[in-house]
Amino acid sequence: MQRNHRILLVDDNEAIHEDIESILTFRDPSSEEDFLKIEHELFEEETESTDEPVNVEYQIDHAYRGEEAIEMIEKADRDGYPYSLVFMDVRMPPGMNGIEAVKKIWDNYPYIEVVICTAYSDYSWEQIIKNLGTSDRLLFMKKPFDATALKQTALTLNTKWNLNQQSKRYTEQLEQEVNEQTRELQELVKEYKEMKERAERATATKSAFLATMSHEIRTPMNGIMGMNEMLLETDLNQEQRELSELVQKSADSLLRVVNDILDFSKIEAGKMDIESVPFKPGKLLNEVVQTLSFYTDSKGIKITKSVDKSIPEVLMGDPTRLRQLLLNYGSNAVKFTEKGQVSIHVDVLESSDSKCTLKFRVSDTGIGIGEKKLEGIFDPFSQADSTTTRNYGGSGLGLAICKQLTELMGGSVGVESELGKGSDFWFVLTLGAYTPSELNGNGSTSTNGTSVGHSREYRILLAEDNKMNQIVAKKILEKEGFTIDVVETGRQAVRAIELNEYDLVLMDIQMPEMDGYEATSLIREMELADGDRLPIIALTASAMAEDREMSFNAGADDFITKPIDRAELIHAIQQFIGPKKESAQHVEI
Repeated sequence: MQRNHRILLVDDNEAIHEDIESILTFRDPSSEEDFLKIEHELFEEETESTDEPVNVEYQIDHAYRGEEAIEMIEKADRDGYPYSLVFMDVRMPPGMNGIEAVKKIWDNYPYIEVVICTAYSDYSWEQIIKNLGTSDRLLFMKKPFDATALKQTALTLNTKWNLNQQSKRYTEQLEQEVNEQTRELQELVKEYKEMKERAERATATKSAFLATMSHEIRTPMNGIMGMNEMLLETDLNQEQRELSELVQKSADSLLRVVNDILDFSKIEAGKMDIESVPFKPGKLLNEVVQTLSFYTDSKGIKITKSVDKSIPEVLMGDPTRLRQLLLNYGSNAVKFTEKGQVSIHVDVLESSDSKCTLKFRVSDTGIGIGEKKLEGIFDPFSQADSTTTRNYGGSGLGLAICKQLTELMGGSVGVESELGKGSDFWFVLTLGAYTPSELNGNGSTSTNGTSVGHSREYRILLAEDNKMNQIVAKKILEKEGFTIDVVETGRQAVRAIELNEYDLVLMDIQMPEMDGYEATSLIREMELADGDRLPIIALTASAMAEDREMSFNAGADDFITKPIDRAELIHAIQQFIGPKKESAQHVEI
């Protein structure tokens, strides 16, 4: 370490200057080495062995007044070779005394070490401390000086000053590095925020695109599937029926692909909501088997179910997602099975007063999966074989969605399979125990499974601008015995409700003039006066979570996506249709 040993002597007495300088410049090798050893011990520096005596060379400058000392200190600092130590006399007439000079020096150069040289004749110890305060940069030496004490003081204070300067430079360097790293970090944070904003804009754009495509695809699909379903209920010859059934199967496959893409995008964007509502697992399983039986019957294979008798009648969970998991596993099993059977098993793994852990298994006697293909079978866009898509179709997202949905619900998935001998897909979920207080009146959580009989006395208002969808919905509902009025805008819907009494409204969301959200909100405002509440079921070809949330926020009681499933629509209506009302006067709209 390069040292600075520059000292300033400040005293109006020339003899004092000579005394101090002679003491500091006198060379006594043995004494000098003793001082250096003390320095090394004090500051824990390693001493380098040398045969030559070590001399401390001081540059000593002289000032005779306080004002002169301040000017010299300022000039030395400007020249880049500052003083490390000042010996300051107290009494220096005329002008500024030593105490005032030290105070002035420390205002601008607080690191300079100072030794006050005084006989305590003008300032007492208490007065000096009062003016300068206590500081580790201030020492006192009483005149006349002791030579050894003076030399030791000079050496120690110079070494201390140099170490302080080194520490100061290191601290400044460290602060500079920290500031540079902070700037770099700030730039990275700024870049991250920009990337995050771009990603959020891209996600929003993708969501808007998916919502638009969902609406544009589902709207005509609703007409195709609805009309084809009604066609299948008419008298057809064998060829016509086969062709219609092919249309239905193709439409179902297309709808599954659309649903898979939407579900995968919602999960990927973190917008998939998981509910916890009461439901009957036995009833849900029956519905799944009934749905799958349509496909198994057409292929001539059997479908069976096995349910552990110890499963509680009612549990808490998300029946919609649970049904989706079972249907996804089940439809895959049916698709890859040409003969034999598909079986659904539900077993209790663990049960307590607060929860019940179930294992759901879907087994088949189909083509099976090779061992090498099993590892990535739950990955997105993965198929067991490159020929699978060509032979059986599918988006490659179904199993990935099953895995992600199960994990969102805190469960796990797995598969056991052997090529040519079938597969056994399973998932494990822990469902909450049900207490009666948790049951509500919403149709999606009802566990009583009862429906209310209806007749043509029940009137439903259908607000739908698409002509094909009007025909489909009207024919479905009229076949069930309901009386249907049809309007094409939200404004017409509000006006119809003002003029007539309805038991329920089917409200399309996207309509001209006034959309379904606004119309539903206006209807709810109108009801505030009399306290009645008209059931409103939102209908939309958009299947995004935002549409469902906005519908409920507007005041809808339920939400159905297009293409409309007949059973789902009738079930939803039955949750709200009450006892038969007396006929009211009907006003044409």
